[in-house]
Amino acid sequence: MRGEIMALLIGLIPALFWGIYPVWLKRLTGGNFLEQVLGTGTGIFLSSIVIELIFRMQISPHDFILYFLSGFLWNIGQVGQCWSFMNLGVSAVMPVTTAFQVIGNSLVGAWLFGEWQGWQDNLVGLVGLLVVLAGVFISNGMVQMKKSDLGVYAVLLLTSVGYWSYSGFTHFVTSTNGLAGFFPQAMGMFCGGLVAYMVGAKRLPVSDHFGLRNITAGIVFAVASSTYLVSLRMNGLVSAFVLTQLNVVIATIVGAIVLHEKSGRQLIITSIGLAILIAGVFIMVSV
Repeated sequence: MRGEIMALLIGLIPALFWGIYPVWLKRLTGGNFLEQVLGTGTGIFLSSIVIELIFRMQISPHDFILYFLSGFLWNIGQVGQCWSFMNLGVSAVMPVTTAFQVIGNSLVGAWLFGEWQGWQDNLVGLVGLLVVLAGVFISNGMVQMKKSDLGVYAVLLLTSVGYWSYSGFTHFVTSTNGLAGFFPQAMGMFCGGLVAYMVGAKRLPVSDHFGLRNITAGIVFAVASSTYLVSLRMNGLVSAFVLTQLNVVIATIVGAIVLHEKSGRQLIITSIGLAILIAGVFIMVSV
């Protein structure tokens, strides 16, 4: 019983820190989306160096490359998400980006990697997908969404391919120790963030004040990423993934309250939508 409680608590750490992360960006560090992405990648990379020096884990060149690519392409999704935070706010973006990630990753796993077998699995999975979408519609009030917001959501959807690649490339690794992939993945995050910054800002990040401040956001993200890899071993894929999805509840509600993005009535409706969204996530990952 004590071991199960410990596994549950460790499984909740990624949800807590991934939930805090977007509010940390908006409230404490500031800067534009390029500075946020590069700062986050730098903080994650520095954290991974510390973990690597402590544990000195072995990894094959094949797995190193795959983890590096997953981290590098993660920046596509991260650029889209941070840019969307600036335009719509944390509480509006989090349910939508979570839905895009859950649906995309589930369908990639189901149809590309054959994780859904037979018509029953596909039926249950698609029902879960519809429940997730219903949760997003309710939590965001998308029926009343402004036409000007459609472009932002379109960018969010297109850039979600980076998050799908982030998860998809790890399907091809052969190592059973997920934590061993944290260092090359973090290196890819840093390199991809540096490329995005130089292309977008058209300069080197020399003594960039906001970029340096956002390193703290990367450390917050790194705590979530590293403990999620531990949670996978302790709780299994389904339970660990479902627990991390609570981050959308934390980020949306904290964003609404701390950043004053929603009124009391809107927060109640959003909470109902989030509960439906999480139910849909559970249905999809239980297939």
